[in-house]
Amino acid sequence: MRKWFEKAHGAIIWTIAIAFVAGIVVWSISSYVSSRKGSVKYNLEDSVAYLTKDGTALSEEYWIFPWEVEDSYSKALSYYQISDVDPVFEEPMLKTSILNDLIETKTILYYAQVNDISPTKDEINQELDKQVADIEKNEQLLNYIKQKYGSVENYKKTIEPEVVKYLTIAKVRDTIASVSDDEMKNYYSENREDLMNKYDQANVDFVSFSSQASANDFISEAMNTGFYQAATNMNLSVQNYDSFKRGMIDKRFEDSIFGSTNTIVGPIPLGSNFFVFNVKDVKTVDTFEKFTLSQGYQDVLNQLKSDKFRKAIDEFKRNENVSSEIIDPVYKTWNQVLTNSGTSLLNVYKKLNEMVLDESTKVTVKHDAPVEIKAAFVTLVEKMQSATELTNDAVYKQILDDASKESKLVLESIYNDYPESFIAAKKMKTLYPKRTDVLYNYYTKLYSKIKPYVEYGMLQSVVNDFIDLYGGLNTLSEATDISLDWKAEVLYDLYEINKMLKDATTAEQYLEKLKEATPTYMDFEAAFNELETMKTSTSTSK
Repeated sequence: MRKWFEKAHGAIIWTIAIAFVAGIVVWSISSYVSSRKGSVKYNLEDSVAYLTKDGTALSEEYWIFPWEVEDSYSKALSYYQISDVDPVFEEPMLKTSILNDLIETKTILYYAQVNDISPTKDEINQELDKQVADIEKNEQLLNYIKQKYGSVENYKKTIEPEVVKYLTIAKVRDTIASVSDDEMKNYYSENREDLMNKYDQANVDFVSFSSQASANDFISEAMNTGFYQAATNMNLSVQNYDSFKRGMIDKRFEDSIFGSTNTIVGPIPLGSNFFVFNVKDVKTVDTFEKFTLSQGYQDVLNQLKSDKFRKAIDEFKRNENVSSEIIDPVYKTWNQVLTNSGTSLLNVYKKLNEMVLDESTKVTVKHDAPVEIKAAFVTLVEKMQSATELTNDAVYKQILDDASKESKLVLESIYNDYPESFIAAKKMKTLYPKRTDVLYNYYTKLYSKIKPYVEYGMLQSVVNDFIDLYGGLNTLSEATDISLDWKAEVLYDLYEINKMLKDATTAEQYLEKLKEATPTYMDFEAAFNELETMKTSTSTSK
């Protein structure tokens, strides 16, 4: 069923998955067209999940099919501009999180049905006309729509069902999650100090000194000539900090900074230095009126709406006995890992243990266990090891020790079957930092991931990975238990990295080592000539 292991591999952050679990992501209307329209009749077994009421499955419109998850997954990658996802660890995690999002969407639509909430015909037409107006602004998109659907009118008919869903969800939100001005005022009154700490912001210029006496001398000069002239007179470098927040310095200095603009404040002790600030601009939320004009107002409004919405939907699910059932075993397993925490992880651990380990030996990994479920087991054990409810209680020490050993066995099984998984390679490198084969596989993959950053002058974006890579490749180049083919690849990578960094001298050193190890590896004469040209060009430009 799943054919994703041939795809490119890469990293994706946990927060993306968590974001899908926490709330609804609504994609642009123009991307809503489904590839599975038609009159085909599907069975419940064809779905991956469905809504239930009183334990019984609801009608087909509240089922979720595999292609819905795939469609949303593709849109998620596009929306977050993610090109590489690890197929073993990250893809099933993200798809499970997207499935949770789809379940929540179906739940909202069922809420709308039960409570008779739906957009009017005028509202639907207005949204459709808005979509058409946006399309007509883009000639290329307009031609594509006409070519694919025959006409804009046909396109409108195609997307109308999804527009109705979108508007229905929005209407449910507006109906049950409205927040009044009085509620905002009450929230501000109860949380004023916290809001000021979070949203008060000052734009300051500053100079620093190694002694308080020097700082005081500067302030005396600044009082006579002004902050900037004093800095010039004393040969000081003025630096700027345009997002200075509360809570960074002593409160008496803080109050002076946020009290008014065009103020010199100091000397302020920070670490071993003393600072003098010139306050250029201040934005505060010390009154409700100022708060309404800040980003904080919208942040709080959205949070209160979200809290109200979640509470109303949860109450609806309890009162109507509405739930969901995930059929797909991989999604079901990953959902248990994602949504459980603390001591409840032990129940999940027991289930997964039986799914991936041979019950008779407990030291043999089941060969027929899906690799995605093995990856879920490894992820679960890592989550258990960071759960303070377990790690701080001696009762669970033996369980955690056993789980750690089992996770190691399962990870090795994953790595043996899918060494192309970057996450598996990275975890194996942590477990076996001396194994040459593991190091070679990991650093080869790491280089392919960050090479574009090195090549196009964006090294700062991956500097920590680059330091790890460069050190790791050098270690491998000096290893005595590495094959000649692997050593040649490592030396070539080091030569290529330094060439991209415009360090012809160091690149030449690695090229010499490569030639010595494998004289027929490449056209060395051309490569040396290219480096000589680089060195000549560099010396000429100086």
